[in-house]
Amino acid sequence: MAFDALTLSVLTKEFQQCLIGGKINKIYQPEKDEIVLSVFNGKSYKLLISANAGVNRIHLTDKNTENPAVAPNFCMLLRKHITNATITGIGQVPFERVVDFTLNNKNELGYQRTMHLIFELTGKTSNIILADENYIVLDCIKHLPQDLDSTRIVMAGAKYTFFPPRDKLQPNDVRVEHMVTSTNLPLRKYLSEHLLGVSTLTVAEMTYGIDENNHSEINAQRIVSSIDNYLKKLDNPQPVIVYNDKGVPVEVLPFPYLSKKGQTVQYPTLNSAHDDYFYLLDKAQRFADKAKSVSTIVKNAISRTEKKLAIQRQSILEGEKSQEYKKYGDLLLANLYQIKRNATNVDVVDYYDEQCPTLTISLDPSLDGTQNAQLYYKKYRKMKSTVEHNTRLVEENTKLLDYLNTIRQSLKYCNETTDLLEIVKELEDIGIIKQKKNKKEVLPPSKPLTYCIDGFTVYVGKNNQQNQLVTYKLAKPTDLWLHTQQIHSSHVVVVTDNKEIPDDVIVKSAEITAYYSQAREGTKIPVDYTRRENVKKPPKGALGAAHYTSYYTVIVTPNQHIELLVK
Repeated sequence: MAFDALTLSVLTKEFQQCLIGGKINKIYQPEKDEIVLSVFNGKSYKLLISANAGVNRIHLTDKNTENPAVAPNFCMLLRKHITNATITGIGQVPFERVVDFTLNNKNELGYQRTMHLIFELTGKTSNIILADENYIVLDCIKHLPQDLDSTRIVMAGAKYTFFPPRDKLQPNDVRVEHMVTSTNLPLRKYLSEHLLGVSTLTVAEMTYGIDENNHSEINAQRIVSSIDNYLKKLDNPQPVIVYNDKGVPVEVLPFPYLSKKGQTVQYPTLNSAHDDYFYLLDKAQRFADKAKSVSTIVKNAISRTEKKLAIQRQSILEGEKSQEYKKYGDLLLANLYQIKRNATNVDVVDYYDEQCPTLTISLDPSLDGTQNAQLYYKKYRKMKSTVEHNTRLVEENTKLLDYLNTIRQSLKYCNETTDLLEIVKELEDIGIIKQKKNKKEVLPPSKPLTYCIDGFTVYVGKNNQQNQLVTYKLAKPTDLWLHTQQIHSSHVVVVTDNKEIPDDVIVKSAEITAYYSQAREGTKIPVDYTRRENVKKPPKGALGAAHYTSYYTVIVTPNQHIELLVK
């Protein structure tokens, strides 16, 4: 994301407008590398400062944060020194990702003193530092390895120094034009490396529509003009969050970027945009982690079931030899007179074969002829029983595998925590996930997708629980029911209200059905449709199972028709 020094400058201006003059009345440390300051300045504000290596950030928030029962040491230090402190200044090191909060407070003797709370937003080395009026460090939230040869040491007792000047140009420096014409490197790469305080995303916007391999003076002037235009837009920001086609937030920007495509939602302030962005991003990430965990469980269950089926089918194939053992027993009993004492085999006439060939049967020399025959009968009965048992298991595991595949397909449509919880409940019901003892969690009402197609309401089940709801509870006997032919798909119902359904509505509903199926990536997908009264639940059928008759078929290409989705 474009959380560079330029973006931070917009946030800092917003901080100055609402926090200067405010008093810090509460301090929390919800995470080991994150603090929350509660500031009252006419009204209450919450300032979140995170030095997390992955999502280091600073912004005002209105989201609830947990307050640990036992405050960490750094939090206790902040409470000791800056509780009830007044924020008298907020400054940013020019074109650097460093914010300095100047705080006035009274010490134990009642004398006024100045403190500095400094936030370095620098990726993995991000840090939150508390220093006195002379910038002597009292402590920091992260104790990073220090190089004793360095001129910049951040640890308790050391004097804090800001980042030394770097050999880079500020974006508004007049020398940028000459710099552009004096290099042969691609301009986007060169500017990223030689401009101070900009991210690659910001440079991409600054050079959007400009040939990055053209180093002419005219092109250099265009880039300087573009940079100047970018900086002017920061004076009147129009913050937005950019979403991808799956509805996941991918960027938060101070204004809409021409170089960044996607759906955008505008916000009144960059702080509120950052607050929602990180909340939604965290929510999406947590959901993705949970979905991945459930997906792994389903994948492993499918793999185990497939292995069991392979073993059981192999056992059935081997069981076909059971009739051979019965034949050996019969032939031994018919030829007892030929079996000699302690013999290891006997040659008999195989009268089961029309040619009556001679057959050699192995014997246990410690047993007589009758006992050897009984031994073969025992093997026959055992193998026959094994075949019958494995035949039942193959039938059961084939149904289970089919059901697990429907769950795996449902996970592809899962985009809400409620949908995921319904799938977890399914897995608990069939024993794939062990149900927690004394679990009394009540799931929120199931919410299948709802479309409106030319005035007709269309329900789409995203998992077996919703398929059960859509088909057997929401649909009336006269409603239209759709399902892909011989392929796993969502159950789709068109509410007719006893009206005739136009062909266009049927086709669009069929396209949606094909989209929410295993054949989503294909073309010319057969989709069956029939009245709901022709759909029956098979006896002892799995959740969401259906059997239907008297149907018609339409061939369609999958289409989500997101424009018809009721939100």
